[in-house]
Amino acid sequence: MRSYGVALVLAGGVLIAACNALVDTSADQCETDSDCQKLGGALANSVCTPDKVCSHGGDCTTNQQCLDRFGGNPAICRQPDGTCVKLLTDDCQEVYPTDVLADDDTIVLGFMGPLKDEFASNGVPQWEGIQLAVNEFETFAKGLPVAGSTERRHVAVLACHDIDNPIGVAEHLVNTVRVPAIFGPAFSGITLDVATQVTVPKGTLIMSSSATSPAITDLDDNGLVWRTCPSDALQAVPLNFLVADEENTIRSDLGLTSSDPIRLAMAVKGDAYGKGLADAVLANLKFNGKNAAANGNDFLRQDYPDPAEQPGYDFAPLVNEIVSQKPHIVLPLGTTEAITKVIQGVEANWPTSNPVPPKPHYIVPDGGRLDELLAITGQGNDDLRSRVLGTIPGRTTALFSSFKINFKAFHQNKDPGAYADTAYDSFYLMSYAIVAQGGKNLSGAAMNEGLKKMVGGTTITAGTNDINAAFKALSAGPIDYEGVSGHLNFDVSTGEAPSDIDIWCIVLDSKNQAVYTSSGQYYDSQGGKVTGTRTACGSTGGTGGTGGTGGAAGAGGAPN
Repeated sequence: MRSYGVALVLAGGVLIAACNALVDTSADQCETDSDCQKLGGALANSVCTPDKVCSHGGDCTTNQQCLDRFGGNPAICRQPDGTCVKLLTDDCQEVYPTDVLADDDTIVLGFMGPLKDEFASNGVPQWEGIQLAVNEFETFAKGLPVAGSTERRHVAVLACHDIDNPIGVAEHLVNTVRVPAIFGPAFSGITLDVATQVTVPKGTLIMSSSATSPAITDLDDNGLVWRTCPSDALQAVPLNFLVADEENTIRSDLGLTSSDPIRLAMAVKGDAYGKGLADAVLANLKFNGKNAAANGNDFLRQDYPDPAEQPGYDFAPLVNEIVSQKPHIVLPLGTTEAITKVIQGVEANWPTSNPVPPKPHYIVPDGGRLDELLAITGQGNDDLRSRVLGTIPGRTTALFSSFKINFKAFHQNKDPGAYADTAYDSFYLMSYAIVAQGGKNLSGAAMNEGLKKMVGGTTITAGTNDINAAFKALSAGPIDYEGVSGHLNFDVSTGEAPSDIDIWCIVLDSKNQAVYTSSGQYYDSQGGKVTGTRTACGSTGGTGGTGGTGGAAGAGGAPN
């Protein structure tokens, strides 16, 4: 990048910088918008033009001018400063849909999540859920109505991979594109960092579909942090239920007496999600009739750093510690690495000398409900598959079943992955919030006020059947949104809603492919307990703790 000239003026014998710096436009100032922002001063809020000069705007009046200027690549004429802005960056590689960008009234929103590499299975399903919702509004409603006119405004979403540079991605969406709201981030730690460092100070609203850390609840956020997934303070309840239930099953299958101890190991990812979930679980965890601390050597906790921050971390010592304990139950409280490093590591290094100890049961929270787990529990891996149970916010309802059918039709027969449903709901909620605010003069604060109108009014269900009914209802007052992920009865002071938590297992479908299925049991958030009977997992097992019957299929070491 070549140097640039700045005019200086002499006032009162002191050399000071002029308020408006003069720029040598014959020299390249920038390659990206962030280069301009780093210059600071009068150029702090400028953008990098196609001529590689930092500009404060006035170079466009329509989106089409910018699309033409950038050779048809996604771009907008940002208002009110009239600046051509390129939407795509190294991390922000997709806009959906692109054909609406030529319309100057199109609303651009952002999406942040892991879309490639190791953590893609955490973010791609959410992006796919949002794409389905966008398509439904475009196809069935032709956009969002504007109060007092017959106009309809399209919505386009700029999707960004956020693992490598989350703050930079957020700054692009907030400072350069100036979106009023962002879907995501996916991970709790990134959500906290982005909210505190970028979005809340700049007045942009974020709505995460999967950031479940309890730390988010009490964030000082001016109403600008919402989520369609519940806090892990709720998910801890069914996780602890499963520990007690699995203990009963293991004791029965292995012929253990009440004086024989059950051993439990917990692997905890060192981010806001892992540590927050561990704290929530440990607050009420009991096995062998006592809490974790009172279990002494029968309880093992192993913490590990976030692989996104330490990508070369060696999991071998952690795995060896767990294997040495020979636990009956393992709680892997992480995301992709909880499957590929912890579970796979324990299974690969389990003792084989006689007598072979029974292999552990795995109780997997939402962060591990990924394609990577299906890959190691498919045909030929019946034993491991029988030893896995897990939890995830939401429950299989008629609305979810319809969503699943529509998702598969839109995404070439692909099943919705984890949090595709909560992401889908987030787009519906954001769209209705825009309508509730009249469709104009959007900001994070306006989006917050619009989202407050998603409770306490006419019942509107997710999906295309109620879109126009929602538009009509919102012209008169609030609605009560019932999503495919559950009835999102928001506490508008925190931007959070309670949720039922499904208990799932893994089975083989008609094509002998491993798939996730609801076990028949779930945590009822209104009743405050686990209810239902586990019937879908190959065995109903033994009688569980409070709230229902059931158990995992097969104890560790059971035959295939």
